[in-house]
Amino acid sequence: MKQTSLVLLTLMLAAPTIAFTQHQATIGLSITDPRGQFDRNTDTGFGFTGSYLYALTANRSFAIGLNGTLQTYGSTNRRAALSGTIPDITVDVETDNQTFFFQGLLQLKAPTGVVQPYIQGTGGFGWFFTRTSIDDPLTNVTILSDTNQNDGTWIWGGGGGLLIRVYEGQPRPGFSGGRLQEGVRDPMRAYIDLGARYIKGNEVEYLREGSLVTDDGELDIDRRLARSEIELIQYQIAVTFEF
Repeated sequence: MKQTSLVLLTLMLAAPTIAFTQHQATIGLSITDPRGQFDRNTDTGFGFTGSYLYALTANRSFAIGLNGTLQTYGSTNRRAALSGTIPDITVDVETDNQTFFFQGLLQLKAPTGVVQPYIQGTGGFGWFFTRTSIDDPLTNVTILSDTNQNDGTWIWGGGGGLLIRVYEGQPRPGFSGGRLQEGVRDPMRAYIDLGARYIKGNEVEYLREGSLVTDDGELDIDRRLARSEIELIQYQIAVTFEF
């Protein structure tokens, strides 16, 4: 009995250890479909999204992380005189209405398979801001810029999607403490990430597209602020890496 136990212990110590991939990074395009009163005040938003998740289980089914999304929901471009005393010099004036969402993530997903469904819960902060910049018409370099309006609110929501595996590498040597160890690590994997999130938020003030400029093309000193709760669906088309 003792000999059998000794053999089993020896085999366990000699067997290669497998370190699982704990990191998941995503970067891609984001499209926002506003809903409710928020839809009446804004247009469809376009931008970029990125996230990082850390797997807490060996099969990578449960992970926590962070997500950031920057989008533009309105933009106005016009030519204007540099100043009232220098009307013969004109510049390009661009006003962008933007949102930035910073959220924590909880994710549950299928641990294996070429197609892996996942669901997410999310919560964090949404920042709405309008920025006007003056660009050089020859180089498109920004000369001056200013933030016309900004406001923020808490946001929360959830969603899901599909990870479609398009690449899987070979198992890699394992490392511990910066040194090569006996054993292997999971291979790196790449996925096409198709997902959607429903996001809800408290009331916030923001500027509509074109609300800083009158019908005559003049600056509207009385900024026409919109106020509403936030409600939207955020779609993403991205690339995800596990490593």
